[in-house]
Amino acid sequence: MNAKSQKPSWYSSNLRWYVVLAILPTMIAIVAVLFYGYREWDAAKSLKAQKTQWSQSGVPYNNVSLKDWYTKRTHSEGTDDWLRILQLCHWGQGATVIDRLPYLGSEGVATNSLVPGGDWPEEPLVASFLKEMEPVLQAIEKASVHPTPVRFPMMFNGAGTFLEHLQESRNVLRLLCLDFDFAYYHQDTKRALRDLDLMLATIQAFDSRETLVSELINIALRNVRTGAIRRSLTNSIWTDDELATLRKSIETPEPLGERWKDVMAGERAVGLSAIESFRSNPNEDLGSGPAFQLFPLTPMGEKIFLDFYERAINVPSSDMKTWQDSAARVEQLIYKERSSSASVWLGLLVPAIQAAVSAEIRIEVDRRWTQTAVVLRQYKSLKGEWPSRLRDLEAMGLGLDDYSTTNDEVFGYEVVGKTAYLWTADPAKWHLKQSISPTRPSKADYADQVQESLDDQLAGYVLELK
Repeated sequence: MNAKSQKPSWYSSNLRWYVVLAILPTMIAIVAVLFYGYREWDAAKSLKAQKTQWSQSGVPYNNVSLKDWYTKRTHSEGTDDWLRILQLCHWGQGATVIDRLPYLGSEGVATNSLVPGGDWPEEPLVASFLKEMEPVLQAIEKASVHPTPVRFPMMFNGAGTFLEHLQESRNVLRLLCLDFDFAYYHQDTKRALRDLDLMLATIQAFDSRETLVSELINIALRNVRTGAIRRSLTNSIWTDDELATLRKSIETPEPLGERWKDVMAGERAVGLSAIESFRSNPNEDLGSGPAFQLFPLTPMGEKIFLDFYERAINVPSSDMKTWQDSAARVEQLIYKERSSSASVWLGLLVPAIQAAVSAEIRIEVDRRWTQTAVVLRQYKSLKGEWPSRLRDLEAMGLGLDDYSTTNDEVFGYEVVGKTAYLWTADPAKWHLKQSISPTRPSKADYADQVQESLDDQLAGYVLELK
């Protein structure tokens, strides 16, 4: 053998290393593909098992199950009556006369400072309108006996689900609120109490909790009712028995933990329905432009999506002091998932959890504030004078939780002459944990906090009890 044709021993050894180095990236790529493929397969298997379990237990996860869930939780007995009421409450909208009505018209003057028997230029117009709408009020009274929540025609279509009946329910509350103010002005307490009962019946009729939007509308409706009660306390027209009735109607807190789980379960189903809809029709416009096409959701991404909702559903709501902070921490998880296929979907489909929790807490504080005002009136009626401090109301059955915020901050209170002032947090400072002014805000601070619509009852934050 020719010696020159023989390769050095180091050559064959190095050649093997060259081969290994050449195929190593391919091997790593194959391992990575197998690893991520297994993860996706395992995630898809887990998702299928989860949805099977939901299907068996009646938990909504798509449009069909969401429809079934809604149907089982609502009642059909009052559907026709309430649909008719919604139609009737559209009567005359857009007419010049309607535009001048409080609450119902764009030019209506707010009635925050309404004094029974005092100056009210719009009273003749309101009286005429309410006389024509009396059949509608009677229809609401008739419908109030039906079981609640009421079932309305619903076409569930993920994020595109329309909730017209919920939006229109505001018109019913506006009509009842106008009638309540009319009754208050004329010191017709029987009619005023009827209106408050019908407000509550309306709120319960539309309280189906299928999405976060429906919950926020329900919060707005509850806010209208407590706002009406507070306005009637400035110049009280109520007897002792009627004050007891008012107090009883607002003394029970909403079951916030139960409400939250219901709403978020429905909201999760809406998000999953949107995902399912896009997968079956990639060209469908979900209001996100090309984002969904550029970032398709893999099974692992969908599992991350569901894990986020699981955390959101189980945010601890029993302790309201930490509820909002817990919701904020859950919301921050979205930003930690920017590298996953779920990031875009989380950003586009998941609602503002922290803001929703904040709305729930605010309406609870609003209820406590209103209840405290009612009990102040009871104390004055019983003792003949205002209490020197809110702690004195404990003799009337109130506890610290009743006359303070969810952060255990006692409402502001002061007596000046024959007038008692009760104030809560300035809405502009609501994000602060200690936001109630230690001294009574001046008239200039809150005089311009005039309620422009029933959707912003929390604008005012100082109540005068004369």
